[in-house]
Amino acid sequence: MFRTKIKTKDGREILVREPRKKDLNEIWKFISAQIKDETADGLGMTKAPSLKEEKDWLENKLKDIKKKKTIYLLLERNGRVVGSSDIERKTGRQEHTANFGIVIDREYRGQGLGTKLMSIVLKLAKERMKGLKIIYLDCISYNRGAQKLYKKVGFKRVATIPSACMNKGKLYNKIVMIYYLRGG
Repeated sequence: MFRTKIKTKDGREILVREPRKKDLNEIWKFISAQIKDETADGLGMTKAPSLKEEKDWLENKLKDIKKKKTIYLLLERNGRVVGSSDIERKTGRQEHTANFGIVIDREYRGQGLGTKLMSIVLKLAKERMKGLKIIYLDCISYNRGAQKLYKKVGFKRVATIPSACMNKGKLYNKIVMIYYLRGG
């Protein structure tokens, strides 16, 4: 089971680790809070899951980690989940690709955690997910901070899909970015 520690720019120590079944309540509280936080634009969900839905999701995620189909890491501070990131492999004709996601609690943004966590997740994907070549993500066009972070780590913008995202009744473009893990 992967575990390491990193520090924020202001010196707070953060544990980076893989999840366990007993993390269910903390993960559920974290994701529910992020969905309510209007600055967490990267989440596609607009409604918090029920505890049962989150339990089912976590059980499937843990199975996929064992099968090396997913990398999923938590950021933890004093027993509280403050961030997470995952790389989820596609299947069939797309099995050489995976989707990337990251979310960090508002209190911990701008502290260098995104860059550090992304580097760790990408390294683990390269080590564990044989045959994986391309990782992609999408973000809302106005989320310039996220785009800057992704570019810093090595993602390249490849497409814009007009009006593909909606926030508070207004349409925004979706930016698609890719990272070549191998080849490309």
